[in-house]
Amino acid sequence: MTQSDVTVVVVPRDHFSDTRESLESILKAIPADVPLVYVDGGSPEPTARYLRQRAAGRGFDLVRTDHYLSPNTARNMGATRVTTRYLVFVDNDVIVAPDWLAPLVACAETTGAAVVGPLNFEGRPLLTTVHFAGGETRIETAGEAGAPRRRLIDRIYKTRIPETWAETDVAEFHCMLVRTDTFRQVGGLDEKLLSTRENLDFCMMVREAGGKVFLEPRSRITYLAPDPMHLSDVPYFALRWSDAWDRSSFRHLRDKWQLDEDAYFQRQYANLGWRRRGLMMNRGLLRWIPSWRLRSLVERASRPLERSVNRFVARRYSQRHGIELR
Repeated sequence: MTQSDVTVVVVPRDHFSDTRESLESILKAIPADVPLVYVDGGSPEPTARYLRQRAAGRGFDLVRTDHYLSPNTARNMGATRVTTRYLVFVDNDVIVAPDWLAPLVACAETTGAAVVGPLNFEGRPLLTTVHFAGGETRIETAGEAGAPRRRLIDRIYKTRIPETWAETDVAEFHCMLVRTDTFRQVGGLDEKLLSTRENLDFCMMVREAGGKVFLEPRSRITYLAPDPMHLSDVPYFALRWSDAWDRSSFRHLRDKWQLDEDAYFQRQYANLGWRRRGLMMNRGLLRWIPSWRLRSLVERASRPLERSVNRFVARRYSQRHGIELR
């Protein structure tokens, strides 16, 4: 693996407080001549200062905006700086294993895969709880020929772990190696998908273009949720997982792929905000309340107000930065 092979592109996922641990694990794991592009979308000043200092010392390409970015926008920004055969997207809350990168490149070189994802773990202890080990993503058509129903199949595996690389339908954007010419061929990432199902959309586009998606279980990473929630992370987390961004993303996905708004979408709409409730309220802003029963009561009582505030802030932010909501 040389400088001409792969560029690592790190982007914000939904918080900034794990930036240092994540980046240090990446820098320790990659060869010194592998280019790294770091997209910093509006991190708090202490984090921004650390990134400036680390970029100056290590010599990586730091792209900074003073406002928050949706993940796909950040990925597209980083990808414009890539000139190597492959690029690897990594979220800024991911801790990589020491031997993480070479197996991804080797899998792509050997199989001709357009996309390769590692085995994904979540939380602490690292490399313990499997989060994603491949999955199914496709569109099924049923019904009468004149009026077919199109539904999205969206399943992830956590126990079907192959011993070596295996073809799959989808990879996760926690960490994803992509063949750069394929990325350009499909036109990059769809920035109208603001917060969710970006990986399903991209992998379906890749497969429509004739590319293959593989899982390489010998490459291993762990993503960290913000638990407990740092106060400085609340504004971005709340925007990233806002009802408005999630709803708009699902509606765009539905229309783009001409899907019926079936039970799958109704479940997603009914569950809008579940990440904010779980991390911001129960284990975040309300963690000072000693009783989980009382926390639950307070969270339920405050939910209408929180959703109203979230809706107002997300729509105002989106209007200010030219983000179209549906």
